[in-house]
Amino acid sequence: MSNNFSPLKAVGCSLTRHHFKTSRVVNERIEELCCSKCGKQMTKTIYGDFVPLNDRYAQINRALNDVAQKRKRAGLVPA
Repeated sequence: MSNNFSPLKAVGCSLTRHHFKTSRVVNERIEELCCSKCGKQMTKTIYGDFVPLNDRYAQINRALNDVAQKRKRAGLVPA
């Protein structure tokens, strides 16, 4: 997790909405997003919910990414 979140810019985002872009694809269902204006980081869960990317979710995403990579290398999932 990077610490480039700007609280002052977040005030502007609270008025005009965040502009999230995908910063990392964890697997086919989960991705990490970052606001291009203020730097706030969010993650998309398997249920489609957007939650703030904290240490807990970052650790979960790393573990899920490791599992997805191992499955891909083993040929269990088409590339």
